Amino acid sequence: MILKDNSTYSSTSENLEEFLSLQNVANRTLSELTDECGNDLLIYPYSFEECEDKIGNQPLMSLQTDWKGKQCTKVHLTTGNLVGFIGIDGHSVSIQSRFVQHTGEDFFLHYMLQKMLYLNLFRMPHETSDEAVFDFLLYLFPKFLNEALAQGIYKEYQHNAYNDANVRGVINISRQIKCNLPFNGRIAYRTREFSQDNQVTELIRHTLEYICTTRFGKALLESDTQTRDNVSQIRTATPNYHRQDRENVIRHNLKIVPHPYFTRYAPLQKLCLRILRHEKIKYGQQENPIHGILFDAAYLWEEYLTTILTKQGFTHPNNKKGIGRIYLAKGHKFPRYLDFFRESDGTIVDAKYKMATEKREDVHQLITYMYRLRGKQGILIHPTFQAHATTRHSLRGYGEDDNAELETYLFHIPQQAADYPDFVSKMAASEELLRKHLQGNKIFMESHFLRTFAPTIKNELNFSS
Repeated sequence: MILKDNSTYSSTSENLEEFLSLQNVANRTLSELTDECGNDLLIYPYSFEECEDKIGNQPLMSLQTDWKGKQCTKVHLTTGNLVGFIGIDGHSVSIQSRFVQHTGEDFFLHYMLQKMLYLNLFRMPHETSDEAVFDFLLYLFPKFLNEALAQGIYKEYQHNAYNDANVRGVINISRQIKCNLPFNGRIAYRTREFSQDNQVTELIRHTLEYICTTRFGKALLESDTQTRDNVSQIRTATPNYHRQDRENVIRHNLKIVPHPYFTRYAPLQKLCLRILRHEKIKYGQQENPIHGILFDAAYLWEEYLTTILTKQGFTHPNNKKGIGRIYLAKGHKFPRYLDFFRESDGTIVDAKYKMATEKREDVHQLITYMYRLRGKQGILIHPTFQAHATTRHSLRGYGEDDNAELETYLFHIPQQAADYPDFVSKMAASEELLRKHLQGNKIFMESHFLRTFAPTIKNELNFSS
């Protein structure tokens, strides 16, 4: 089944059973689905970190049924902001972006992921659902690996047993009697050592070796210098790696224990387990009724725009972690989270993963940000499968004296692409239009500032002299 995000569907007599299979995930919060024992469902970023917008309290989809007596006759389904793949009791569901009109490969989703994760890839995943979800998992691995190793190689105390002449621990009397009588010059002893080669680093090692079995995975691990260096570090830190130990290593990592210092290793562990267990799920060797990986599309759209706007001088507060919030009143009252702002020309940008533009709540939100930061220009950036367009409105009231403007910018998402490289090329053209637009706005606002305030500044300088 192929669905679109933020869309409504009704079943037919032919697909009624397929719609009914979604009852296991519909009308349930993401927290319930991810925390439920036996499920192997990952949701990015919710499954890996706490999110400011409390996405965990939202339902994956809503479902209502029509009945005639004791028989269900129709199912009504509404999807939310999540895109990706989910498998439910043998049924597979792909949720694509609604800004891609044609079904098949969701180039837009893959492109946003690759840009957000700083991956330079032109190969598209296989067309089967099981391979697609696997590739989604692989996308995340370099990011999580690099973030974890930025804290250093994970270390923990390991209990090791030795039988040699270099005694450096506690003698094991029972093993000594069993192994070294009559005395042969060796001593059986055990140690407690702070080691890099432990169950966590072994899990990472098994994962990267498994990833390297696919051409796509091997290319991912060689995609940049940082990833290559970190892969090398893991291999060096795990000299005791043996392929036959994989199931035992997985079993020891099933319980994720948060570390007070190595905080970024918990998300990496979750991802490694999901990658290593993928094959079992793929071939039906696991009892998990629900599995897959889903992404918050609104979050992806905002983070994708970050890759463009930060290079144009915009600041992007980390709203998910509560860093960079602003307050509407003194005493840290009424906190608000804006997406982007540029101090040099007072421009504020709000990323909207929506079809409709200039909705009342969106306009009110942006004007609030402009008022608080004394912004001269506010821009709502929406994706669209229609032609690129820009609409400007001159504001009244507080912003009228400063010629403040509110603008709606429609960012064109290509619909007719022969293949993924063609889609990438057309997206680059849309990005260039946005860059030129923002640069033009900056030049205009700076020249407006000089025209407006230069005479006043000049008079003040003459007066002071």
